[in-house]
Amino acid sequence: FPTLRPSPLLRRCMVDALLPADCSDEHRRLAVRLSGELGQAHLFEAWPPAGQRDADKTQLLAQLATLEANYPGGLAAYIGSARALLGQAVRGENALEGWTPSVPDDGVDLQPGSPEFAAFEERGLAEAAHLAFAVPAGGLGERLRFRG
Repeated sequence: FPTLRPSPLLRRCMVDALLPADCSDEHRRLAVRLSGELGQAHLFEAWPPAGQRDADKTQLLAQLATLEANYPGGLAAYIGSARALLGQAVRGENALEGWTPSVPDDGVDLQPGSPEFAAFEERGLAEAAHLAFAVPAGGLGERLRFRG
């Protein structure tokens, strides 16, 4: 059986039924675009109806809007890059093939225990509260419904 896809108008209505009443027009447009054009409807599948967990929804949409505004090419480029990298992984290709890590010309070679090392470490620790890590689980993206 063919997969039925909702029309753009129906998709907008479906997304509207999940969004907070005070959702900004920017966030509303972004949610509709993600669920349709960008193929990310799965982000909204488990959302409860409007009025439930609205603060969480608003927070996620704000983060996505920030990514859209700051990632070169926006979310479309980010998603395209992720799909390309996952595709390379599925095919067993090394995305870093031919790349050689090097210290930039303006880089610093720090020696542990030196005063310079201690100064950079102190500065780094002050910024650590704003740091996040993403650790890939090493799968092929099946649970994320990646199909190559």
